[in-house]
Amino acid sequence: MKYIIFDCDSTVGLPGKPMDDALALLYLLGRPREAEVLGITCTFANGTAKEVYASTRVLLEEIGRTDIPLLPGADREEDPRSEAARFIADTVNARPGEITLVAIGSLTNLYGAWLLDNTLFDKVKEIVLMGGYTAPVFYHTRHLEELNFSVNPAAAACVLNHGKNISILTGNNTLEPSYLPKEEFIEKMCSGSPSGRYIAEKCGYRFDDKAVRDGDAASYCWDVVATVYLLHPELFTDYPTHCFITENGMYSGWLAPTDPATDTVVLNLPRVKGLASYREEMYNGWLDFRMGEKK
Repeated sequence: MKYIIFDCDSTVGLPGKPMDDALALLYLLGRPREAEVLGITCTFANGTAKEVYASTRVLLEEIGRTDIPLLPGADREEDPRSEAARFIADTVNARPGEITLVAIGSLTNLYGAWLLDNTLFDKVKEIVLMGGYTAPVFYHTRHLEELNFSVNPAAAACVLNHGKNISILTGNNTLEPSYLPKEEFIEKMCSGSPSGRYIAEKCGYRFDDKAVRDGDAASYCWDVVATVYLLHPELFTDYPTHCFITENGMYSGWLAPTDPATDTVVLNLPRVKGLASYREEMYNGWLDFRMGEKK
């Protein structure tokens, strides 16, 4: 069993905003024998921390899971030692060696927790992140900018340099497995349970947004790759990589893979082994989710 603090920038349901953080959470909630979400901490990136908190609160109310603690985090330029950061620090200290941090937005809350306790990362079981890149990421011929680590470079540099047992699902490694065509998504979700149909209805707007913008009724479900990796690492190949992490480099999210040196850190950069087995597990996690069902 994984005991998880889920740190996200979920904006599902907000016009023009992504829905993949919510899908990552729903995947975890569809695996109650493998994962327990101890709390959800809200950060900024896809939207402001306040937008993320409001969007996530509505989601939890709709799915009947208001039993999961929901904590507001700091917005840009605010003191990162927020209520969310304190929850992370308190939970890790209460259960040293047990807690997994899953962070799929800015790393502000993890940074705030470290500021509260500089020994915190020594007591975390593992950290799984979505963000950064080690090769260009192209979508419809344009290079996609990194939007998680780069929005708070100081926080990202601190977490990556001081964290322990970090796995990062990078933009370039998640591009192919995260591709989600509308027709496939709607067909699979609507052929399952009422919960599946709820997911299809809740997230369907994003495909229409993308069709207008890019001429392709498909979205990218980046963040789910991180949660599938957490629970099913056998579907991935691990790549421990020496990286030179600086605050300057984090302005673009570049992880700077390099040769081993005294000033580098080892970060695991997993890649999906086979698309078919990965996508089967991803869809099954959503289809197995049940509305209002606790562990």
